[in-house]
Amino acid sequence: MKMPRDMNTTATKNQSKSGRAGDPAMPDRNARKVERLDAFTARTGTAKAPKTGERRRRRKTVADVHVPTRQTNLGALRFALRISDVFWVTGLIMATVWSSYIGINNRSILAPVAAAALGAIIFIAMLFTMRAHRFAPSETYFEHIKTVTLASAAALGLWLTIALIAKPLTFSPDALAIAGVVATLGLLVLHTLYYSHAQRLHKKGALTPTIVMLGATESARRLIEENAKTHELNILAIFDDRISRAPLNIHGVPVIGRIQDLLDWDDLPYINRIVVTLPSMAASRKAEFIEQVRKLPNRIAFVVDEFENLDHVQQRLTQIAEVGVRDVTGTPKSGRHTAIKRLMDIGISSVALVFGAPVLALIALIIKLDSPGPVIFKQQRHGFNNRVFSVYKFRSMRNDAADPKAAQQTVAGDARITKIGRFIRKTSIDELPQLLNVLKGEMSLVGPRPHAVGMRTGDVESYKLVEEYAHRHKVKPGMTGWAQINGSRGPLHSAEDVARRVELDVEYIERSSAFFDLMIILKTLPCLLGDSENIR
Repeated sequence: MKMPRDMNTTATKNQSKSGRAGDPAMPDRNARKVERLDAFTARTGTAKAPKTGERRRRRKTVADVHVPTRQTNLGALRFALRISDVFWVTGLIMATVWSSYIGINNRSILAPVAAAALGAIIFIAMLFTMRAHRFAPSETYFEHIKTVTLASAAALGLWLTIALIAKPLTFSPDALAIAGVVATLGLLVLHTLYYSHAQRLHKKGALTPTIVMLGATESARRLIEENAKTHELNILAIFDDRISRAPLNIHGVPVIGRIQDLLDWDDLPYINRIVVTLPSMAASRKAEFIEQVRKLPNRIAFVVDEFENLDHVQQRLTQIAEVGVRDVTGTPKSGRHTAIKRLMDIGISSVALVFGAPVLALIALIIKLDSPGPVIFKQQRHGFNNRVFSVYKFRSMRNDAADPKAAQQTVAGDARITKIGRFIRKTSIDELPQLLNVLKGEMSLVGPRPHAVGMRTGDVESYKLVEEYAHRHKVKPGMTGWAQINGSRGPLHSAEDVARRVELDVEYIERSSAFFDLMIILKTLPCLLGDSENIR
């Protein structure tokens, strides 16, 4: 009896699916196929398919985030390049106009000088008006050169017009035109160099402010989306205590941990801004976040509540990049202030090292003859944003009694101090090698004195005694400071001493300016000579 056609078909299919069960040759053929597949995989380097558990994406941690450690203040760079333009434009125009005016009209030197000064002022003003020194990360070379060219053309036209109207008898159109062209060509060359340098720094992440966010929120998403267009910020990561419900990343920016992970992060000193992005409805959570991080020296800002209903995100990005969004812990100093302070540091410390070299060499020789050990004592101290660096001092203690962590504060008649050590500590000569720290950019001439890592006051680490202790690290430490000329010098033996030092240091940060720094420098020597109370 024949089987129905559909039953035969079904049987055949079942046999195919089962691999023809009962056929002893089939397992061998399957094994050979597996062997050939393994051989092909080994030959081509093709990885095997991951197991189901391995397919799940891993949440990144702080160890996966690269933080640029060499950073340049963009505002200070812009200020320096503006000063450079002022110098070169004025020099080029003055030289060209002067050479062109020689022997013309038998006039005094006032005509060429006045014409050149007017031209230089107009050129510089146009460059500033056209924002030719912005150097945004997203700006192309063509866009930048176009801006410089338009500013120069407008300046030349305005210069010729004003000069013709004001002084037609002494006006030499050829001379001014040549000077304007020379200035324009000079600016194009200069700004090509400026642009190349700025772009190199941008690619290294050295110019763009490094940002981390608290809160994986809608505000964070909008900021990240807009920043993807402009690249004004280097948004590294997001932290959120509700990590279990947070996404792995927001448009490529990883959500990497909780607030405690941020506080324990070794690279935290290189973060420029901590931006709290929680919405208005989470006021209590926002306050909790800020309370956890406000003791850090890093700048802390939060996105204003109105931001959730705004579309002009670009304005907020610029605020975060340059001055912060309602900074909780104070407004940072301008680029001009930073640049002037750095120029003062370099200029004064260089002169001091050159002219003081014989004295420094003599002190080094006496220290070497006085007791065995190295001339220079290096100690790990906290600097800007809690960054750790090695401070240089002339060794004033016996080498076998060195205290690199400042676990024991100096006391009167301290037996650890050498004979020459007493003199150089009393006169603060032991601090002079820190001029090298100033030149390296780790310190400034004026600022809060750097304290040793792990420094103790009594049996307690000093930073634990005052809540605002870390705020003194919002600027570079200094060789002298407002606290030192107001009597807070030397060791800190009590919580009251620490609180007084921190209070004066924070006051200096708030009042800091070039004139204030000069005043502190001028008052330092009289205060040193007249101080017989503090132990050093």
